[in-house]
Amino acid sequence: MPDFSNAYATTVTTGRTTVTTAGTRVQLSSTVIRARQVDVTALSTNTGNITIGDSTVIAAAGTRIGTPLNAGDTWTGYNVDISQLYIDSTANGEGVSFTVIA
Repeated sequence: MPDFSNAYATTVTTGRTTVTTAGTRVQLSSTVIRARQVDVTALSTNTGNITIGDSTVIAAAGTRIGTPLNAGDTWTGYNVDISQLYIDSTANGEGVSFTVIA
């Protein structure tokens, strides 16, 4: 019979991260959490793009590095340490909310 003792998440964490100044990448979370799944959703009030990626992420369209998200879009990552994720934006004060299943 299969062992399902570790089949369910032990922790669910939620949060919100904002880019104060467009063009300045921000770490999604400084807390090391090895997530089975993380859903990152651009806030519905955003007027520009949020871009998610590693520490080299750039949101500016001409030099973009990472995955761009419009308001309300969601990016999902699996088996990732969320402290290694960063966001950048094309407008000041925009951000994301996130849910982590670890």
